[in-house]
Amino acid sequence: MKRGIAGLLAVTLVLSLGIVAGLHAQATKDAKTKLDRVEGTVVTVTKDKSEIVVRYSTKLQWTVVYGADTKFTYRNAASTIDEVKANRRVICLGKFNTEKTILTAERIDIRTGK
Repeated sequence: MKRGIAGLLAVTLVLSLGIVAGLHAQATKDAKTKLDRVEGTVVTVTKDKSEIVVRYSTKLQWTVVYGADTKFTYRNAASTIDEVKANRRVICLGKFNTEKTILTAERIDIRTGK
């Protein structure tokens, strides 16, 4: 009985650490710019709300908002919001709101593929 409980606790601990590590690895501070960083795959783009939903895994996703001052790059060249499409990878740099749920982007780097 004790062995079963100890095993269950060990599995729970490992899973918890994995989830926390995933969150930390993909919603971090960029070392160079000191801005918050979110990266993942674009789920949706809502231009009338200036919002992009970015997914890192099946359970982690963030809302990224952009404005007139947001700089876009695609393949390391200047670009526009028109290149941000579902299933493309993006790296977003900006500032999180106080709840850390919405990132206001200063820069969005668009990558090819997933």
